[in-house]
Amino acid sequence: MAELSVRNLTPEFGAEVAGIDLSAPLVEDDCQQLRELFDDRGVLVFRDVDVPDIVQQQYLSDMVIGWSEPEDDAADGAPRRESYISNKEEGGIAPFGRLLWHSDMMWSDKPFQALSLFGTKVEQPSVPTLFVSATRAWDAMPDELRSRVSDLHAVQVTGQVDRGRYEEGEVLVPIRTEDTATVMPIRYEHPRNGRTILYVCEQCTSEVVELPGDEGEALLQELFGYLYDPAFTFEHEWCQGDYVVWDNLALQHGRPDVSTEGPARTLRKTFSPKARWTKMPETPRFSRTA
Repeated sequence: MAELSVRNLTPEFGAEVAGIDLSAPLVEDDCQQLRELFDDRGVLVFRDVDVPDIVQQQYLSDMVIGWSEPEDDAADGAPRRESYISNKEEGGIAPFGRLLWHSDMMWSDKPFQALSLFGTKVEQPSVPTLFVSATRAWDAMPDELRSRVSDLHAVQVTGQVDRGRYEEGEVLVPIRTEDTATVMPIRYEHPRNGRTILYVCEQCTSEVVELPGDEGEALLQELFGYLYDPAFTFEHEWCQGDYVVWDNLALQHGRPDVSTEGPARTLRKTFSPKARWTKMPETPRFSRTA
């Protein structure tokens, strides 16, 4: 069993981990250590490591949530499709612009449980990825507010909800052939550890079902105040060879504006588990807000 070196990134969530080789499958004792740390801290950061390909990266991402079902999209022996968050790679996801706070596929009734990024080509200065904990936010709310929202539901939509915070053209907007929306409880129970998640976000949450528009938006802004308190935000400053894996249910992420003319920022991405879907979600084109 590896002797892990663990440094908390904030008092509430996040850990930087060293002392383990991520380039090959791990022994079960090491897997169990990382699973427990992942459920406790929400986001794990590994610096200057070797994650040689998408297959190993997917294995690591699946491993930390205990996902071991066979990959139905690889059953025919076809190579796994690689996905990159990149301002330089042709076909890169989110190639430019600001990303508002969100969890991936929050608009689905089956959102991803874990995401990971590996820095394959990162030039400095690099735009960071920002994280907040939606479980920490729930715990930080006063009892009266928790009671008020416990039985309420919110509409989660594709795209990015425009609340007028940013200048024209700054925010990245996915362009899809059709929009999707789902209604989810604001008080959401984590399926693995049972902790309560404050399940609203800046990017995807359009309204509160049980409240009229202005009243619902005022409530969302109050909740956002707990979610996005700058005192409880972690910024990961990217370097080449960084591997970051996080709980996509308990944590939200975002980023400042990225430019295609700026330094290379190419991050290989995985989603876990993805075997719930018969096909991967559509990869959108992008535009900036008008």
